Amino acid sequence: MRAFFLLPFLALALAQIAFPPEAFYRALGAKETYAGGRVELELKNGRLYRARFLGPMNAGALGRFLEAATGQKGLAEAFVRWYAQNAQGLEGRLIRVSLSSALLELDLREKGRVGAVLAPVEVKDFGPDRHVLGGKGVYVRVFSDFECPYCRKLFREVLPWLEKEAEKGRLSISYRHFPLYEIHPQAVAAATASECAAEQGAFWPYHDLLMQSPLGEYLGLARRLGLDEEKFSACLKDGAARARVMEERKRAEALGLQGTPTVFVGPFLLPDPYRKEVYEAYLELAR
Repeated sequence: MRAFFLLPFLALALAQIAFPPEAFYRALGAKETYAGGRVELELKNGRLYRARFLGPMNAGALGRFLEAATGQKGLAEAFVRWYAQNAQGLEGRLIRVSLSSALLELDLREKGRVGAVLAPVEVKDFGPDRHVLGGKGVYVRVFSDFECPYCRKLFREVLPWLEKEAEKGRLSISYRHFPLYEIHPQAVAAATASECAAEQGAFWPYHDLLMQSPLGEYLGLARRLGLDEEKFSACLKDGAARARVMEERKRAEALGLQGTPTVFVGPFLLPDPYRKEVYEAYLELAR
């Protein structure tokens, strides 16, 4: 299988996957029969999980199918341009296209025909969850960086709602370190400090202070929480906490993650971590 990665015109959030299928059908203007071929949908809990098109290879029709499945305006024309530029290298192949939050498989092995499958990115093994709020429901895993301004935006705008849903037992929040030290010089130090707070049972209170404070005064934040300063200072120096942070960074890289915040709802990569209605849709998909 040949792989292409992250086509630029497909990098925006998916809108239809995880939503009821009626929106997809309306956007496509068809149901089972389309463009001389057929459309098949696979649902989970009444939500669109996978969309398939099997029929003649027509870049325009396939582009419209993808646009209907993603809700991304302009995708059809962009796909036609991309296909025209790459068609010679695609014929006779089974290709996996990695998008920002979904995978597209194109089966072009039968001359003049295509099988296309669009589905969300799905991860089976995240490794252990160590910093968890709640203990019931679907796991919402947040790969984050304390120095990332977009992570702080998520903390302000979305985390309070997620915490309320966790209190209701609908979900559990798992924080995962993904320090982007290449652009954030304090990211590793801040994550290490949070690990030292975790050793004293205070990860989440320390997390909240870090997300609201200038970085650098890590011992001062520990003092504000009443933590044992001697133990905290020793932890910052011994290297074990930093090693845990870097191990989580390696796991994020192994998953192919490229930025923060990156959020998974259950096994599914969330296309837009700032919209509550998208969380609701993916919670139903993952339920």
